[in-house]
Amino acid sequence: MPKCARCGNTFSFGSSGVPPAAPAANGPISGLIANFDKQGYITEMDSLANDLDLVQEAWEMPKEYFDTCYECGSNEIIWN
Repeated sequence: MPKCARCGNTFSFGSSGVPPAAPAANGPISGLIANFDKQGYITEMDSLANDLDLVQEAWEMPKEYFDTCYECGSNEIIWN
């Protein structure tokens, strides 16, 4: 399960390697955002204009993709 070392978030994370579809001051931090359950499984994923192969790969290998806390923006993510 992912956990932000800064704020303790264990729910929503983005991918620093996937830029937002339309960068804006109030837009999302990533073009790929996922929500996780308490067991560390993805329950929901938002893919903003991304290739389906990339989305499938992120679903299968979340540790490789979700490295940014959606709550505070930290990249200090701990995976258990």
